[in-house]
Amino acid sequence: MSPRLPHLPRRQSLAALAAGLLLATAGTAAAQDYPRQPIKLLVPSVPGSAPDAFARILAEPLSSGLGQKVVVENKPGAGGLIAMETLTKAEPNGYTLAIAHDGNMAINTIVYKQLPYRPLQDFTPVSLLGFNEFVLAANSALKVKTFAEFVAYARGKQGKATYGSAGVGSPNHLFMEQLMQAAGIPLSHVPYKGGPAAMQDLLGGQIDVMLVGLSPALPHIQGGKLVAVAVPQAARSKMLPGTPAVAESIPGFSTRTWFGLYGPAGLPAAVVERLNRELRRVLADPAVKDRIAAQGMVAEAGSPATLAAMTEEDIRRYRQLADAIKLEAN
Repeated sequence: MSPRLPHLPRRQSLAALAAGLLLATAGTAAAQDYPRQPIKLLVPSVPGSAPDAFARILAEPLSSGLGQKVVVENKPGAGGLIAMETLTKAEPNGYTLAIAHDGNMAINTIVYKQLPYRPLQDFTPVSLLGFNEFVLAANSALKVKTFAEFVAYARGKQGKATYGSAGVGSPNHLFMEQLMQAAGIPLSHVPYKGGPAAMQDLLGGQIDVMLVGLSPALPHIQGGKLVAVAVPQAARSKMLPGTPAVAESIPGFSTRTWFGLYGPAGLPAAVVERLNRELRRVLADPAVKDRIAAQGMVAEAGSPATLAAMTEEDIRRYRQLADAIKLEAN
């Protein structure tokens, strides 16, 4: 027989019920009054990086729409682990948020054996923000100008052609591995400690090619030091309309880095809805879209459900890729 629960006097029961309703009402009211103080926006990388540029472009119009200042705070280090772990410890009240990308939320699951956070459980997706565009760039001395010429060059070198990346497990490493699989070509990976070092050697001819962010590559493409061979996105970039997409040679091929806004787990629905509504307004502004495009990125708002689904799908996809290329987590 189950033990009997102690019987509470009627007055005590009513008091407990009233207290519970008062707490629930207060929480709802707080969410509806949101925001009532400045909002901290964490960026998991250094000033001048793509996530930082995105955050700073959004901060001013978002502050105006919300009626409270949005303060960007850079917390770089450990592949974004520091910033994202900080977010997991924040109160779920909407006053600490973070811009994250597929590297933090999906790629890190195959790079690290143990993460200090669970991407699908420890955060509240708020909104998709957009995408970072990449370009397959070759040193101009290579005399490779088209994707077909690049494939022929790589096959002719029989694994001796080289590509650089910002490090093992970085987006440009994994994107290039996907491209190699799709095209059926062998290249040798040369990992660097960061994208700038890899870019320097690409310009110097120490490596042959690199899948690099469009923004840092564009001045060198325009200056003739690099050749834009193709873009890995599904369609051509507005910044490089004359450069074909890989999908024009390999139908269905597409890969890109996305950005999203997240809060801690348990963020109230009313707060999520308010933030998502304001972000849709900001990202639809032609002036904001142009500023983001000038950084080699594409603005695109989306629902919390869309961001959650992208996160889950990328975790699955990168785990499959890690198995295929035998990438071991650290």
